[in-house]
Amino acid sequence: MRPSFEHACRCYVHRYTMEHVPRWASAKAPAGQFYAPHFATDREWYDNSLFPGEDAFKAIFIGNTAERHCYTRNQTWPLGQWLAAPFKGR
Repeated sequence: MRPSFEHACRCYVHRYTMEHVPRWASAKAPAGQFYAPHFATDREWYDNSLFPGEDAFKAIFIGNTAERHCYTRNQTWPLGQWLAAPFKGR
């Protein structure tokens, strides 16, 4: 079963959008740049994510221990994939 948008935003705090910047986003990537937001909005993230309990998620993670994580796909990279400085949010 797919969680509600509100529940997903509360539970999946590591998503990286222009509306939600997780703590890990301030760390430099191995190449010395910073990660950029994966999506412009939380709604865009939600619409492009699969969650434990959904059939499509189960098909990808059969026998995997990743069931406490969501699976995000189709990132839009609204600012490009890398930044010279950490993104601080809008």
